Amino acid sequence: MSESAYRGARVRELPRANRTYSGDRVCAAEGCSTKLSIYNKWNFCWQHEPVHEYISRGKRRSRKEMEAA
Repeated sequence: MSESAYRGARVRELPRANRTYSGDRVCAAEGCSTKLSIYNKWNFCWQHEPVHEYISRGKRRSRKEMEAA
């Protein structure tokens, strides 16, 4: 009787699906009829969307670096 050996990898969870929004939305800017993507969470198209502030959070430190500090 021969022995069989199987090799493989663990089953991992799939990455989380992208958040989607209603597909029948139109840009909220007056006179703009651009249809918004289901992945666009804003109410305006790229051309009419106001500038958002960017908050720089810096580089994340590892646990070892945090414990040593």
